[in-house]
Amino acid sequence: MRKTSVAAALAGAAALLLAASPAPALAAPSSPAALTAAPALAAGSGLKTVYGWAKRSGDSAMIVTPHRAHREGAKGDWHLGRRAGAPVRIDYTEGLDYRQINRKCGYGPSSRKSRNTRSASATGAAKCTPGDLYLRLRKGRVPVKVVYDPAGPMAVRVHELVGP
Repeated sequence: MRKTSVAAALAGAAALLLAASPAPALAAPSSPAALTAAPALAAGSGLKTVYGWAKRSGDSAMIVTPHRAHREGAKGDWHLGRRAGAPVRIDYTEGLDYRQINRKCGYGPSSRKSRNTRSASATGAAKCTPGDLYLRLRKGRVPVKVVYDPAGPMAVRVHELVGP
């Protein structure tokens, strides 16, 4: 996808957001177990969030199979339960905020825990490039949390999930 077409798509999405009426406020889930993989609106911005397994689909796209997600255990690691919807094909470009678990970008979680990073929300903390996401997806499926614009659909943030 060319940068000019991405810019045009983002400009079109912004125009649609401005023209649309404000979305009703959504109540925050009362517990982490209430999080599900069903796409949910992200704070009235028109963005959707999906939890699930991502696999490669071409050079700059991924297919995310939504799953029910909840945190479990003392550390609050993520558990992806049963499937919760149809797969979604999402494109990603250079403006993507990609966070992964391993400190060395492009590699999967290490068995040596000193090489792994995690945020307070049990997602990857190492900031990496979309090229590193491509390398990870080439090696197989990745458990992710994806925030995306459904107009494209274009990924805004992809965070790798810490599993048990």
